[in-house]
Amino acid sequence: MEESKRIKVYLNEKPIIVFRGMKLKHILDTESLNDVRAGIKYIVDEYGNKRGLEGNLENNEHFFIKK
Repeated sequence: MEESKRIKVYLNEKPIIVFRGMKLKHILDTESLNDVRAGIKYIVDEYGNKRGLEGNLENNEHFFIKK
């Protein structure tokens, strides 16, 4: 696969390489995904904005899991 088809995002400061077009839900582990769906946890971006699971990913974005 070409490098240009991949992007790097960060979840809790851990770098994750994914393909362009993937959604925020794709970078979560099963437990975190279930907790977000249940409303136990939520995701924010580097500016503190809440983000939905269907949100698009952009290169070098930073996300954090919050309770």
